[in-house]
Amino acid sequence: MKLTLSVLAMAAIVTVVPAHATVYAVNFAGTVYQTQGSPGQAIGSTVTGHFDLDSTIGSFLDFTIAGQSVPAGFQSFASIGPALTDAIYTAQASPVATGASKNSTFSLDLSSLSNWPSTDTAFTLLTDTAQLATNLDTISNPASAFPSTFNYYTANADGSNVISLNANLTSFSATAAVTATPEPASLGLIGTSLLGLCLFARRRRA
Repeated sequence: MKLTLSVLAMAAIVTVVPAHATVYAVNFAGTVYQTQGSPGQAIGSTVTGHFDLDSTIGSFLDFTIAGQSVPAGFQSFASIGPALTDAIYTAQASPVATGASKNSTFSLDLSSLSNWPSTDTAFTLLTDTAQLATNLDTISNPASAFPSTFNYYTANADGSNVISLNANLTSFSATAAVTATPEPASLGLIGTSLLGLCLFARRRRA
């Protein structure tokens, strides 16, 4: 009976309290206005992009534009500028920092018609439907001198074989999915509790 109660007590101890992570899945499209290298895109053609952004770790899980993807080892940046007019989402890989052979930058700039709310972060803005419907500056909604854009740039570490693309944003959508992951402290508690359970059972058999 005591063993049963102890096992139940251990089970209660190792119950994991989840840490909630929000992953934003973002899709966007636009019209190419500048391109370089091969394979390239025709000026005026429509291209699409996608990224998944984890708000807990503050970095991208992936970033793709026009079929090109940022290579592994990239650094992430997501922020709204001090003027509150631009939200910049960038994944960048540097050969100098990673020892890789490719230099890459993938970026999306969400530009506002006035200012983005100071209550929004670079993460919450992605699903702020009211702001994105009325305050997102695209080439047709209406266009200012600085409409929203996205681009990518890739090259060899020595600067050769440049492939790049710049596009004016025409459409944007994002969804947020909340996932639960064990907190680091909880994982440690699980290990300690299981060890205690094993030692207790061994003593009972002795």
